[in-house]
Amino acid sequence: MDLQAGLDIGEAAPTAPQVLRQVYKSTGSRTDLNKGVSTILYDVDQPALAELQEKVEQLPFYHDLVHPPLTLQEADDEALAAQMLEQTTTGLAFLDPTIEGLSQRVLLQAVQTGIPDLLMLFNPKAFGNTIKRAKADSLWQQLFGERLDKIKAFYKQNRQADRREEYLLDCFEEIFQSHGFYTLRFRINFPDKKQTSHYVVFGVKSEQAYLRLKELLARYSDYQEDGVPLFGANLQVQQLSLFQEHYKYSVTRLAQELAGSAGRYSNRSLQYIYESHSISTPYTLANYTAAFEKLMKDGLVRFINPKTGQAITKLTPVSLIRYKK
Repeated sequence: MDLQAGLDIGEAAPTAPQVLRQVYKSTGSRTDLNKGVSTILYDVDQPALAELQEKVEQLPFYHDLVHPPLTLQEADDEALAAQMLEQTTTGLAFLDPTIEGLSQRVLLQAVQTGIPDLLMLFNPKAFGNTIKRAKADSLWQQLFGERLDKIKAFYKQNRQADRREEYLLDCFEEIFQSHGFYTLRFRINFPDKKQTSHYVVFGVKSEQAYLRLKELLARYSDYQEDGVPLFGANLQVQQLSLFQEHYKYSVTRLAQELAGSAGRYSNRSLQYIYESHSISTPYTLANYTAAFEKLMKDGLVRFINPKTGQAITKLTPVSLIRYKK
């Protein structure tokens, strides 16, 4: 469900046709998205949405789509979108939480029911202004609960934009985490500036989806000198290679944590350790490889071939980590 489907009108490659093209190209494959994926397109800018619908219907494979996209042109169709979400067990909605109407109702439904997963793109200043104006009987009160008053109080006590922004985003993610979502935040700054342009925030129910999204976003991220992704772009963060103890997350800190985890991770594969330990951290599989290689040099662990049981020197995702007693 793309609730900002008209956003890319005028650009060379609007999002919806690209998504539909990928759906169609999978026809007949083991993962046949054409059979299993239904798409809903909506935008508060109805003229832009109508223009998009015309472009979509001109796609050469449009009539070969098993589920042609449903374009919500009328306000009454919002009830149909809600009904479709209630009938599905999985779904993904792309939305801006600051936009009133269907976007905010889908946001609330996701928190209340766990469906759909969410991909949210928004400007933090606009989000903050929306929260500051939120009334006691608003959707935000239903969503944030007692956190809403705490956010407003924090805004009154703190004038620093960065601190306000971080506190608001932390509270926002806590809502989803308290309802069983895995969350992932990616910050995009204005080029050559310290101010945030937009945030991308994912809220997903599947641990596997969370890890895949994490691996995907890491490709676009700025990095610390030790290879830990910052999950942001244009951040202009001062590197502290000689003072890594000041990093909240670092390969050195990770190695220290793993060194004391023999009872939990001995004889487990590198992939298993990464997947179970990295939740809610920026660490990637490459970071775990670097951390365990450090522990091996320190004589604390060995790498074991899972098929032969023999010690090896090159670590792979399936290699077992055996702690020394």
